[in-house]
Amino acid sequence: MNLHKTMQIRLVKDGIFPVVKDKDGKLTANSPMTGFSSSATFQGEGKLLGVPSLFVRLSGCNLRCVWAAYDGSVSMCDTPYSSHHASEFEDWNIDDVIKTIENNLNGVNHIIISGGEPLLQAEAVTVLAKQLKKMNLHITLETNGTLFYAGLLPYIDLFSISPKLSNSTPDSDKNKQLKVQLAEGFTQHQEKTRKNLEVIQKYINACYESDQYYSDHPESDWKRKTDKDFQIKFVVGRTEDESEIKNDFLAQLKRFDSEDVLLMPLGENREFLKKTYPLVAEMALRNRWRFTPRLHIELFNDTQWV
Repeated sequence: MNLHKTMQIRLVKDGIFPVVKDKDGKLTANSPMTGFSSSATFQGEGKLLGVPSLFVRLSGCNLRCVWAAYDGSVSMCDTPYSSHHASEFEDWNIDDVIKTIENNLNGVNHIIISGGEPLLQAEAVTVLAKQLKKMNLHITLETNGTLFYAGLLPYIDLFSISPKLSNSTPDSDKNKQLKVQLAEGFTQHQEKTRKNLEVIQKYINACYESDQYYSDHPESDWKRKTDKDFQIKFVVGRTEDESEIKNDFLAQLKRFDSEDVLLMPLGENREFLKKTYPLVAEMALRNRWRFTPRLHIELFNDTQWV
């Protein structure tokens, strides 16, 4: 029996979205939470901003991000149901995931594998991505850049790497502002694991031709591939984030251009984004980096699964 027919993958509740048909091709009981009549939604961030896409959101994350804006207000991860409060989940056979996607494509060519952190389920994600590539779909992997799995590389078209700055660490002051506070151990864990430059560089190197995906050849030996791309996407909410991006990350990475660096304003809803948009837009322009709005929040505010 094929592995994808038996292997399971853990998704958030309603983790394939937005859909109008189930795995058997029958209409779902509820309309998509987008409010639209068709399946799919838009990629809300990054280089593929505005592209019609279907999402597969996995449950579970190895980080617990809590950010502070320049005025001291706090914003959690915009998908806490897949990280901080991952209590509602569904275990799917990968074959059923594939069938559900097939029944909801209707011309959509882009699949976003997101989380949480998908690499916590690296083997299952690899099996899923391999099957999706047989359908000639473009696959984006959204990852925090702390975990790596070489077997997944051949099946991903866009590595969307979102490294976490020090501002993401859930310290005691931020914790006091949360409705549901985190265990103290997450502060040390976050600071220890949030930055893995070696892993980020491996994803970048996977988009270049070489004898190995992540060898250390001279720059002249590397040629940019045309069938793979990457983006390094930072969530920004404070002026001091700028120097950290430059010194702690970009100065220590190789083989990227300014157009591969994206700044995304901190915020889990429209009101919060109003605080950070001007600051982040000016920072991106000053450094000739890309600015990416958060289209899904602008369209749907903080509604889940859209």
